[in-house]
Amino acid sequence: MGDTSERVTVRIPQDLLEKLKLIQQSKGTPTISDAIREALERFVDMNLPPPNIRKVVVDLSRQDNRQLEEFVREGGSVSVDDAVRSAVREYIRIRIENLGTARGRRESVSVAADGSPPP
Repeated sequence: MGDTSERVTVRIPQDLLEKLKLIQQSKGTPTISDAIREALERFVDMNLPPPNIRKVVVDLSRQDNRQLEEFVREGGSVSVDDAVRSAVREYIRIRIENLGTARGRRESVSVAADGSPPP
């Protein structure tokens, strides 16, 4: 956070405050203000990313999230976000390779079938 800050007063419904308190406690955030500040920082990051980046929100099951956290703890990645980014990059790379391979097979089949190159 910057050197200066400004106090902002916000009224929120009681049920939302209770949820924020649960998050604060589960994450070990020192105060509710810190939890709200962290949430606002994430909100700003999601809505004002650098121009070359598009943020994507992914909902994961608790089990998948625990497995990712364990993967990070064991040194498989520097963070859960980084592990997900790497997994998505690898998935896309494989899918693109498979599309190219499948396209090549289709083209070779059409050449073999009628003796002429595909249109």
